[in-house]
Amino acid sequence: MTYNDSAKSLLDDLLSPIPFFARPMAKKAIEKEIFAQAEAAGHATVDEDDVVRGYIIAGTKKDTDKEKIKSVLTGKGFDISKYQDLLA
Repeated sequence: MTYNDSAKSLLDDLLSPIPFFARPMAKKAIEKEIFAQAEAAGHATVDEDDVVRGYIIAGTKKDTDKEKIKSVLTGKGFDISKYQDLLA
């Protein structure tokens, strides 16, 4: 599956705070969820919404992670209200 330009840029941006040595492993786990979201939505190309949904699902293992994810996405200008079902 391929990314559109803005989705690929967003993923790179969301991965940037992750320590360099852990980034490849994190990217692999996050991309697995991103691709699952894109496929479930019937997309041939990954878009920004797929990236955000995959990022949230892959990263919300603990409540403290949810707060960090909310902070990162809000800081990047995303309206997280439409993702509340994933952040609850």
